[in-house]
Amino acid sequence: MYKFRLHGLVADLWPLIRIMQMTGFFLLDYHEDMSFGWTSIRTGYASTVSCFMVIQYLLLFINLMKQAEEVDDLTANTITVLFFLHSVTKFFYFAIRRAKFYRTLATWNNAISHPLFSENQSRHHAMAVTSMRRLVMYVGIGIILSGFAWTTITFFGESVHKIKDPDNLNETILEEVPRLMLRSWYPWNAMSGGGYVVSFIIQILWLFLALSHAMMMDTMFCCWLIYTCEQLIHLKEIMKPLMELSSSLDTVVPNSADLFRAASTNTNAAVPSGDGEGIRAIYSNQHDFSNFRLNTGTLVNVNSGSIGPNGLTKKQELLVRSAIKYWVERHKHVVRFVSNIGDTYGSALLLHMLTSTVTLTLLAYQATKIDTVDVYACTVIGYLVYTLAQVFLFCFFGNRLIEESSSVMEAAYSSQWYDGSEETKTFIQIVCQQCQKPMSISGAKFFTVSLDLFASVLGAVVTYFMVLVQLN
Repeated sequence: MYKFRLHGLVADLWPLIRIMQMTGFFLLDYHEDMSFGWTSIRTGYASTVSCFMVIQYLLLFINLMKQAEEVDDLTANTITVLFFLHSVTKFFYFAIRRAKFYRTLATWNNAISHPLFSENQSRHHAMAVTSMRRLVMYVGIGIILSGFAWTTITFFGESVHKIKDPDNLNETILEEVPRLMLRSWYPWNAMSGGGYVVSFIIQILWLFLALSHAMMMDTMFCCWLIYTCEQLIHLKEIMKPLMELSSSLDTVVPNSADLFRAASTNTNAAVPSGDGEGIRAIYSNQHDFSNFRLNTGTLVNVNSGSIGPNGLTKKQELLVRSAIKYWVERHKHVVRFVSNIGDTYGSALLLHMLTSTVTLTLLAYQATKIDTVDVYACTVIGYLVYTLAQVFLFCFFGNRLIEESSSVMEAAYSSQWYDGSEETKTFIQIVCQQCQKPMSISGAKFFTVSLDLFASVLGAVVTYFMVLVQLN
């Protein structure tokens, strides 16, 4: 019988994962019942949703081809097709590369921890989970409001488009079209009563699914970056007490081989007793490190007893060195996590930015034709704001990752490492070397996701817009 358990980021992102499963993503794992029958049902549901998404998108494209003669209709339909290209590409991108998404979700399940810093780690973990779930809630509300506004505005203004006059090809006339959210071709008459109802139901379902597919993928990316940033803040905050801890090792010659050999042993293996116990035994025996407490960032020795020349017992020396090893290993884990995020999202980010740049250019061109507040103006502005928000969401959290990773080295260098032991100075050198290059997410190695990228996209849009104006 399958036993359902949640671990790591899967548990933290459970609301987002459930929404993705309900909207038809090929996220077939992480269910209570993983029997063959239920897995087949979920696969069939995801396949049905994928067929539905593709067919309706092709109908939008057919309508684009059929109305290509009129410039205004061609531009408007092109914007719609490009806008929903995000949804289709991200939906199938996830289906094709879901193994990489699973790997990234599982990366944090085996993250190491340390008893001295567990309270600080738990606090930042809770902050990350709160921020991620708040973001999911805000994005969900935004999707619902956007879909509601998109549907409501359909019933305002005239529902017509321009066609060439059959009697005079140099003139155009207005032809009535169905009041639907999206201009689409259908093999039935969408102007008739039954055909209109069927078309309306299809479009409203497709609209909410399409918006969800695009934004849920973006939200998962941002949630991973939120989690990463909180881990970096955790490492910064424990830097000062770690420096004070390692400064106590002045008179002790490190026995690194014993430490690393003990730290690499199996957690379930038996550990010998006595002063030569491994670090796993120290972790499991609270009495050994209860002589230390973290008070306003300072780790203080509050107990006396059998101590060495540096004021520490042998077990406490091992604990101090294990804290240094914890910091380095934790940072390496964050680096590996960021690398997995980049491998998972790189190509999708490149496609997103290219598509958004073209879409924003066409929207800027359409905005020049606004001369009054009407349905056309609201539609153009709605497309513009939504597209900009999608690009900004990526860039904001990508920029935050760069800032937080850069500040780690600043925090290390700003600590009083020059008053510490040789081991402390070596540790600082390792930190500065690891953090010399800020962590970042790239779009398939073509660009770095940051606010600079957002400014570059806006600059490219202005440039292409001026070219369109010149051609016009």
